[in-house]
Amino acid sequence: MKTPEQYFVEDVRLPDVTDPGRTLTGAEEAFLDKYLGVDREKVLAQARRLDPRGEETLAGFSGPADAKAEEHSDENMRNQKDIRLVSFTLMGREYALPIMVIQEVIRFVKPTKLPAAPYFITGIINLRGRVTPLVSLRALMGIPGEQEDRFIVICRHRGLQIGLMINAVSTMYLASGDELEWNVEGNVGVSAHLLMGLYKSGERLISILSIDNLVHGVLQGGGSSHA
Repeated sequence: MKTPEQYFVEDVRLPDVTDPGRTLTGAEEAFLDKYLGVDREKVLAQARRLDPRGEETLAGFSGPADAKAEEHSDENMRNQKDIRLVSFTLMGREYALPIMVIQEVIRFVKPTKLPAAPYFITGIINLRGRVTPLVSLRALMGIPGEQEDRFIVICRHRGLQIGLMINAVSTMYLASGDELEWNVEGNVGVSAHLLMGLYKSGERLISILSIDNLVHGVLQGGGSSHA
């Protein structure tokens, strides 16, 4: 099996850099209204536009060229026979996301702070003209301890682009249906609403994050319960 670096370098391309005249999506408008309000223009002016290349990208990591991340949902992902997963660790525990929801992985950049943001949103970055909130998964999921966040996993879903802060990408899996468990509420307890399933690889148990509920949490401003 290819390493994550080989996959992203050989099989994918970066998203379009320029998008002149693009209007904000409904989700972007909702996010800006909720967290920036009347200070919108002032805060956005502080966020330097980023166009990651070379040293700022993780070995050319980028989502599949034919990916339709905007159309992804947990429900249609559960119906797939096989799922390719990209995994990473948070305080020693392994988590994963379906590769189809990942746009790219970039090196960590310091975000512009938002005065009204909840505890798990560390701020925003301007990634190729898109306002991108950065989410601390450790804070959102209530995982104690400190860990250096060296990379950002960029996901785009339902009109909103978000960045998930991680220490490093671990590996890539190709999971078949019989290795996946979708009804996980009774097995994981706290933050179960942020997971859509579990994947067992040998002795490893990997928690698969729900992009639906991650984006919902960002737009609603809460991470402890699912509405």
